[in-house]
Amino acid sequence: MKAAALALLVASIWGISPIFEKLSLIKASPFTVITIRFIFTTICLVIISLVTGKYKDFANVDGKTFLWIILAGFLGGIVGLFLFFVALKQDFTSRIVPIAATFPLFTVLYAFIFFREEISTNRLAGAIFIVLGLVLINWDSIVSHPE
Repeated sequence: MKAAALALLVASIWGISPIFEKLSLIKASPFTVITIRFIFTTICLVIISLVTGKYKDFANVDGKTFLWIILAGFLGGIVGLFLFFVALKQDFTSRIVPIAATFPLFTVLYAFIFFREEISTNRLAGAIFIVLGLVLINWDSIVSHPE
């Protein structure tokens, strides 16, 4: 399967996932949902790594790489996901998901700061379109509840 088709499949999966997450938050707290999710995911990954033999690759991870993995997991997988679930429980899915999906704006900024990656005209235009898209998606709430 071509990379673009895979990316579109990922987008469709990530698009339906918040629907199930919002449903799970009706009768459970964000902490409970995340904990059950991580336990289930861990069990699946352990089984897959044992069946495929990928567990052998763990020995090749050096200390610095391990630290980056742990930091990314903590920030994105625990802190970020918890805050996302709290927001999802408090507001409309169709409002929270697009706001959370603006993370490429921050990635471009952080990549510039940490890796000195260029912010080209196209990237800047893309960032502007992301913000405009977010404004359009939330236009009704912006107009009816100005802050």
